[in-house]
Amino acid sequence: MYNVKSKFSLYCWLMLLACSRPDNTLEKPLQALDPAGPANGSYVIIPNQGCEGCISTAESFVKNHISSAADIRYVFTRIQSVKLLKIKLGATVMASDKVLLDTANTIPYPDKQKEIYPMIVRVKNHKVTEITYQSPESDGFADLLKR
Repeated sequence: MYNVKSKFSLYCWLMLLACSRPDNTLEKPLQALDPAGPANGSYVIIPNQGCEGCISTAESFVKNHISSAADIRYVFTRIQSVKLLKIKLGATVMASDKVLLDTANTIPYPDKQKEIYPMIVRVKNHKVTEITYQSPESDGFADLLKR
């Protein structure tokens, strides 16, 4: 009887862990990278390597919306060269307090299959509430601007 109870307890505990939010792994790295970050808003996380068209779209999005959206921060991760990134984006964009550089590559991607795409992370009360991607299959930036 004891063996059945312990197996049932273990099963319940594993189910509880499986049902926990997978995106809470993003909260600590975002908080460390941006301690004064918004309680409510969005982070656009742009890898320097991956889907070239998607990353180019993301860089263009940053240039066009850096001054218009107050609640969006832009995080560049997997940076090969800060100098090249500065050339691509321009000194004005790079000097913005909305642009964050993850030079230590601490930002994890919850879905490893999508780590080549820019990731849009929505935050409410400093908690990650939603993750979407800018990819050939989904236009995460259009959804970001609608809200």
